[in-house]
Amino acid sequence: MKRHKKLFISVLFFAGLTLFSCKKWIDVAPKTQIESSRFLSNRQGFVEALTGVYIKMVATNMYGKELSFGFIDVLGSSYTNNGSTAYRTAFSGNYQDQAVMNIITSIYSNTYNAIANINNILEQIDHVDKSIFAAGEYELIKGEALGLRAFLHFDMLRLHTKSYKDGGVNTLGIPYVTTYSGTVTPRSTVKDDITKIIADLNLAEQLLKGELIETGVSSTTVNSTFDARKERFNYYAIKATKARAYLWAQDNVNALKEAEAVIAVAPSRFPFINLSALTAADPNKNRVFTTEHIFGLTAERLQQNITAVLDSSLRTGSLQYMSSTRVNQQYEGIITDIRSQYMIKQVAAQYYYTKLHQPQISRRMPLIKIPEMYYIAAECLSTSNPARAVDYLNIVRRSRGITADLSQTSSTAQILTEIEKEYRKEFPNEGQIFFFHKRQNSNAVIGVSGTNQTLRYVLPLPQQELDFGF
Repeated sequence: MKRHKKLFISVLFFAGLTLFSCKKWIDVAPKTQIESSRFLSNRQGFVEALTGVYIKMVATNMYGKELSFGFIDVLGSSYTNNGSTAYRTAFSGNYQDQAVMNIITSIYSNTYNAIANINNILEQIDHVDKSIFAAGEYELIKGEALGLRAFLHFDMLRLHTKSYKDGGVNTLGIPYVTTYSGTVTPRSTVKDDITKIIADLNLAEQLLKGELIETGVSSTTVNSTFDARKERFNYYAIKATKARAYLWAQDNVNALKEAEAVIAVAPSRFPFINLSALTAADPNKNRVFTTEHIFGLTAERLQQNITAVLDSSLRTGSLQYMSSTRVNQQYEGIITDIRSQYMIKQVAAQYYYTKLHQPQISRRMPLIKIPEMYYIAAECLSTSNPARAVDYLNIVRRSRGITADLSQTSSTAQILTEIEKEYRKEFPNEGQIFFFHKRQNSNAVIGVSGTNQTLRYVLPLPQQELDFGF
């Protein structure tokens, strides 16, 4: 208990030293910078600072809700009842509504606050004596920090800028912040931001590519702080994020290369869930498919956040659920699909997602899972090698209990349609469906009406950013 209390206090202290890209929001004084350098003068300071970033990432206004099963999943049309008034307003595309802007601003500011923490780590780590770290720890800390900086910027890019398919390549991007200072970072182009994201990921990959890192860190070789690699930004999380970023930039050659690098080790490192894990008695069902996580986090408040919006026992108008029509449409009436068998609960005429319900000691939130790598590979091959693309899709479908394979003679258009179906079956509550439709610039999304659907894909920047000339 004392250790956790000490860590909590240290994380709070470090959070107090963070900044945001606007000077108006926080003033970085020399005294603060001196205190920061003192805090990051020993191994424990760096460990706790990086831990603080992971803790911040699972806050309610980040991946603990809004960027997973909350706000972003509503925008992705994962529900027929979208819950709160603010969520329903956001789904309609009215992002200027004050309650909606409050959510957008909270996501944005907390993400950049986490990035500020990361930049402080990166600035300080090369100014300390490396002997304060055990063998491999310097590479772990710096590699994870660089990878997380790219990961977080990429999600801000995906939210606040136009997609490549919508002509966004040379339009204004986001501030790609790489310094811990009060200096305002101007916006460049989307293309420049992607270049910076890939550059950070490449540096992180070089730091984490050693045999020690790839095979998982043992507490006998490096302090147990760095165990459980799936819950830290590990080597394969870097490869998977590169696959996402390259696909976003319409670079199918490199996206395929990175996705297949992860697929190659999937049977041993990220095996598909075993049916026995789903047929176990509650609360031991592994509905969140932890074996398949390439990168995920432990969210302390996950159960409370789920209860607020997905608890079928409450049955209030503020909950998020689906109609029977949507369920049948989404899962195509395939009763053997484990995603409809074990991930949904019916209460009267309402259908609730239960995939995130898990034992209290677990609280795992998946951020990247292995099926996505198969989908990326299939999409990249849909034109050049359709038969191989179908093979990748069938591998995932079989793992989900679907016995009827897709035809090897499927056309490119048919393959892309099946990939879209798979995203809608696989990723509810994980925040990826909105990004899929945005990347495709889809003008026909289930549950979304109107003639200007693609206008919903670009979220406005917080007013504070605009006030400072971005």
